[in-house]
Amino acid sequence: MPKCTILVGVPASGKSTWHRNKFEDWPTTVASTDKIIESITQIFGMSYDDGFKELIGFAEKVMWRQITTSLMNRGDFIIDRTNLTAKSRAKFIQKLKLHKYEIEAVVFPEIGSEALSKEEWKRRLNSRRGKTIPQETLDKMIDSYEIPLMSEGFDKITFV
Repeated sequence: MPKCTILVGVPASGKSTWHRNKFEDWPTTVASTDKIIESITQIFGMSYDDGFKELIGFAEKVMWRQITTSLMNRGDFIIDRTNLTAKSRAKFIQKLKLHKYEIEAVVFPEIGSEALSKEEWKRRLNSRRGKTIPQETLDKMIDSYEIPLMSEGFDKITFV
């Protein structure tokens, strides 16, 4: 059975680093609007921040095309987004269940936990040159976080 891994965590919690390290030599598709925006802005010598507003709609379409291609080819893939709420995860889970995929959530540490202190999180956020998220947006994201539950349709939930 093909598998989709849905990453869940706030920005700079380690999602992209985790999949880069874990699947370095494995040809898994990674569906990520950030990755798409970063690739395009790099080509044009722009920062992520400079291109985000203009490119996010296009990146969403490309990401869904990647997911659809993976589903049609029955290939394994990773969804690398924050996926912080049950509602945001549901749109992926519904489609994956229709295609009989095994679905795993990989959940990254909450801010202020033993695994991710506020200081470490802020250091990570500040290390991302040209990629900033307004504090108000970060606060809304943190407040909206819902721990993934098996009842959402996951076959497995792993806490990093």
